[in-house]
Amino acid sequence: MIISASRRTDIPAYYSEWFFNRLQDGFCYTIHPMNPKIYYKISLAKDIVDAIVFWSKNPYPMLKKLHLLADYPYYFQYTITPYANDIEKNLPLKKYLIQTFMDLSQEIGKNRVIWRYDPILFSPNYTLEFHLESFAALCQKLAPCTTKVTVSFISMYRKVRKQCEQQNIYCPGQEDKNTLLQTFAKICFDNNIKLEVCAQEFQKPEYPVYSAHCVDLQLINSLTRKNLMIDKDPYQREFCGCAKSYDIGMYNSCYNNCIYCYASYKQERLEENKIRHNPKSPILLGEIPQDAQIIEKNIVNYNNEQFFLI
Repeated sequence: MIISASRRTDIPAYYSEWFFNRLQDGFCYTIHPMNPKIYYKISLAKDIVDAIVFWSKNPYPMLKKLHLLADYPYYFQYTITPYANDIEKNLPLKKYLIQTFMDLSQEIGKNRVIWRYDPILFSPNYTLEFHLESFAALCQKLAPCTTKVTVSFISMYRKVRKQCEQQNIYCPGQEDKNTLLQTFAKICFDNNIKLEVCAQEFQKPEYPVYSAHCVDLQLINSLTRKNLMIDKDPYQREFCGCAKSYDIGMYNSCYNNCIYCYASYKQERLEENKIRHNPKSPILLGEIPQDAQIIEKNIVNYNNEQFFLI
């Protein structure tokens, strides 16, 4: 079983104490995203979890606790973009995030720290030329500390469209996308890292570009020395290459306050949820209601070391 921690919120930045408490107890709960009466109990036992994928824009709070992950294979999807606080409102200065990236890579190895330049958006402040210059500058700094970079273009979800339109933010057209990928591919080739595109079709440029597998079964198999055969995640987008995983985060609980984020889009809920968080609770926000419908995942271990959740 693969744990995703988390596409829905930045657990390393804001909830590392809760997460390590959950590892110690060996389980956590998540809530059904569409039915608030249904809760899932997810095992975090080290003999059940094949790998943990962390998603973060600032994993600094976890750096001194990495020894607590010694029994688990894991890696980080680490987003560093060139945007200022008009887009990513609550992040530390980029120079500190870059230093954390370097420190993390030094601690766990560059194959376990994946750089994300994601999402790519255009506005009057963030133009084609801006992205070409910024990507080259970031790549020069980060390439020695990683093996690949994942890029994607902004999706104008209904939940974020209004605030994006207020700042004249839009997705680049196909011609600009092609120009970006062509130049990015050359930059990555020159810096000896792999360029991948997340969950979107793209026109292959002259230099190598690959479809992304952010929950990467090949990487997980290399970390675990297993031959896991886990299906593609059916709940992700059509062109997503991720293996199936179980997300332990919750919506409207991330305080990075990125304007493009589909997962934390209600500011009034954020303040309420800040009060609801208890690091000792088995669920990220609040407590388990007495009348909750609990679904405990049954795990079967097959001889080929594949784990199925049924």
